[in-house]
This record gives sequence, structure tokens and C-alpha cells, in this order.
Amino acid sequence: MHLIEFPEAKIKRYLPEDLSECDATQYIAICDLVFKYQFGKISKLDLLTHAVYKLLNMKPKSTEEIHNVVLLQELIENSFFTRINELDDGNYDLQINQNYINNPVEKFKPLWITYYGPSDGYQNMKFGEYTDALRLFLQFNQSHDFNLLYELAAVLYRPKKRFHWIKKRLSSYDGDIREPYSIHHLQERIDTFKKLPIGFIYGVYLYFASMQLFVSSASVPWGDKVLDLSILFKGDGKKVEIEASDIGLDSVAFAMAESGAFGNFEKVQNTSFWVIMIKMYDARINELKLKKQYDNAKDTNT
Repeated sequence: MHLIEFPEAKIKRYLPEDLSECDATQYIAICDLVFKYQFGKISKLDLLTHAVYKLLNMKPKSTEEIHNVVLLQELIENSFFTRINELDDGNYDLQINQNYINNPVEKFKPLWITYYGPSDGYQNMKFGEYTDALRLFLQFNQSHDFNLLYELAAVLYRPKKRFHWIKKRLSSYDGDIREPYSIHHLQERIDTFKKLPIGFIYGVYLYFASMQLFVSSASVPWGDKVLDLSILFKGDGKKVEIEASDIGLDSVAFAMAESGAFGNFEKVQNTSFWVIMIKMYDARINELKLKKQYDNAKDTNT
């Protein structure tokens, strides 16, 4: 956090350094601006100027204050964004930095129903929920069909479980207060979410994008080891546009159901995302070991 002071106006504010430090209100506001900028609705200058006021919760009141805001634009540009597509004439575009695994908007209450989303680091994410969300995420990256964003949000954000306070006391409680994921009420939520601020909807997409980058390059502590999950993905894991075929998620679900490792297909879909990822990692390690043994044997015989 940056401490920002305007002595003449007797104003003191804390300015987040990036999206990971934003509260829910700030995050939704910045995601709204990023959406408008990326799809040509506002200029780069408008993006940075409005970002200053949104993050500081201020409105321009004096010439001195406006001058200070201009100075803060560079600070926000350097911490929230990365320059891309730089040209010889000095023009460039901005890309929002995706370096957070905390969900800045874990719950959102548009009217009388509160919708709850993924917890920090996908601790409450189920495998079936993730695979459906990933499919929508990848489709949007290719088509930019905004309807896919509403569907993505409807997959990830759901009302609280009925009698959740009772279920928390049960040994079978999985830590997720959201109602179980299914397609039965999905369209109803999609219709509701189409009425919500685009900053929230696009913010859901950006959080998923940030988690995709993390998952594709994460080193996860497991027992006395650190597991490098990047071996499950092709490439360096730095691009958001990860192809589903890189880890074969749909085929993984069917294969695990056939093996009975976690029960039938429905149980596989309801298994923790991270448990499946660790299982995939173990299978990949065994595959690489067998390949190494085969290569060594082949070299010995030649």
C-alpha cells in the first residue's frame, strides 16, 4: 500500500499497489475500467485518471488536487499495469497485472440474495466446477462473446447452502458454504447476473485468469515436498490462453471415473480441485519416470 497525502485538502488515503491489495469495491471499480479500456470504450488516459479517483475514493475539487492526480497516474500505471505493443513513436497499450490468488470479491449481494464465489487459492473449488469454468474461460478468450462471462460468473458464484450452519458441524463438511454446483439453476443465475455491474462480472473473469497463471506454474507444498505443477502444462505458463488439451481435463475426469480412484464420474466432479491436480501430478511424474527408463534402456541397446 502507498500512503497518499494532500496536505492542503487535509486528505490522507492508502493507494493499493495492485489488484491483490484492492478491497471488493476498489476491485470491481478497476475491473470495470479495465473492461472498458480493453474493449475500446475509454482511452488509456481515461483509464488511469479514473483509476486514481476510484482507488482513492475522491472527486476532483481543486487545481492542486488535479495536479497531484496527474502525478499518481504514472504510479498506478507502473504498479497495476504492464506496457505491451510498444511502438517506435512511443505509443503502447496497457495490460493489467495478474499476480494474485486471493479473491477480492468472495461474496456479492446485488439485491436480496448473497452469492459466494471461490475462496482464496481455490480452496473450495470442485473439479467439475473448474472444468466447466475453464471451458467458458477459453471460449471467451477466442470469441469475446460477453454472454460467456455471465455464464462463467454463474458457474463460480452461488447462494449459500441451505442449513449450512448445521452442515459445518458434520465430519463430511467440505469447507464450501456455497450450494453444490449443478446446471439446474445455472440459467436462472445467468439471467440475474446479466443485470449486475460489468465490473463484477469481468472481475470474476480476471480472478480466474490470475488463478490460471498461478496453477500453470505453481509450486505447491505437499508433505515434505514441493510439487511443480508446471509439468502438467505445455509452454512456460505465462500466457492466459492455456489450451484445455494441455492437461486433458475432460479425459482426466472420465479416466479417473473408470479407474474408480475417486468413485464414479459424479464423485470425481465433486472432488476437490486440488486433490485432482495432485493426482494428475503423481500420474505425470510416473509417466515421466517410465519414459526415462524406456529411453535409458533404448540407449543401452543401441
